[in-house]
Amino acid sequence: MSWLLDVNFLLASRWSTHADHAAVRAWLDEQPEFHSTPIVELGFMRVSLSPGYSASWPDAHRSLISLYSRPAHRFLADDLSATDSPESSYKDSTDAHLVRLAVRHGLKLATLDMALLAKPWASGHAFNPILGTP
Repeated sequence: MSWLLDVNFLLASRWSTHADHAAVRAWLDEQPEFHSTPIVELGFMRVSLSPGYSASWPDAHRSLISLYSRPAHRFLADDLSATDSPESSYKDSTDAHLVRLAVRHGLKLATLDMALLAKPWASGHAFNPILGTP
């Protein structure tokens, strides 16, 4: 099984200050293949540069480059229109899009967002793999 990482999972994998960093890194090290996509990478940059992480642009950029150098990393081009996502609120539109993108490419969405896992359109497609893979 292969995975698409969401923003919070990517943040946890890259920043040692994240509460789930060690668990996410250990899980990621065991994966034969995982994917990132432009919308996730842009979300990573946005949050990394915010006051919560206060990363510099060069540090956040280097972190993504480091991710790309991992043998298991694959870049997934986003080939879905916003109209391909299920009906969702303004808070969930990006998550809904990522779930549909994962489904389209036969992937599971890796997330730490427990609220996302409760969404009907995410059921069976989004998982918190550090709690146990499906």
